[in-house]
Amino acid sequence: MKKLVAIALLCACLIAGTLYASVGGDYPPLNDGDLIFQTSTSSQSGAIIFATGSTFSHMGIVKNDHGVITVIEAAAKVKETPLKAWVSRGLLKRVAIYRDQRLTPEMAQQLLSYSRTLYGKPYDLFFSFNNDAIYCSELPYLAYKAVGIEIGKTQKISALNIDNMLVRKLVQSRWQRDSECTERGYDFDQCYQYILNQSLVTPISIANDPNLKMIYSNYPL
Repeated sequence: MKKLVAIALLCACLIAGTLYASVGGDYPPLNDGDLIFQTSTSSQSGAIIFATGSTFSHMGIVKNDHGVITVIEAAAKVKETPLKAWVSRGLLKRVAIYRDQRLTPEMAQQLLSYSRTLYGKPYDLFFSFNNDAIYCSELPYLAYKAVGIEIGKTQKISALNIDNMLVRKLVQSRWQRDSECTERGYDFDQCYQYILNQSLVTPISIANDPNLKMIYSNYPL
């Protein structure tokens, strides 16, 4: 219960902070491979916020094509979205942008090239490494890994704050579409336990990577 109260207060501060923090788009020069985070307004965002204890519920990879900035993201599918449109979709247009100093320009191009091989893949509703679909933080995790850089830490889903109604309701609405469960003939309780035992990488785990440096944020905290 204390965790839920703390997260609720965090969200309240995010909204209240509108009075004190700029929500404009005066960003520093952005590089290929920079990582951008936001608080999504999607139907699953609340569950992600409560599960991870962070307002970062969506993220993507920055692509700078001669000053035209897009965000490579795993949304309905893996695709590029203009930066302005991407930011506008987030709660109060809050964004935080991080940079990995280990990423050279050459590696960034390789990273973008790998990301392009994932374009069109569907969004992974089950946050699994074991299927062909991609979820938001899995995309940069795999793209960086493809150029030899590890970002974030994988963890069991059971290690998150999943003991709440939002997370359980999310799983209940989706579990019958999880091929990994249906192929095994699992009922809901069996599928739920199977999902909890899987590993994932969260947006906040990547943001907390000590090799990443925040270069911009209009979050109040």
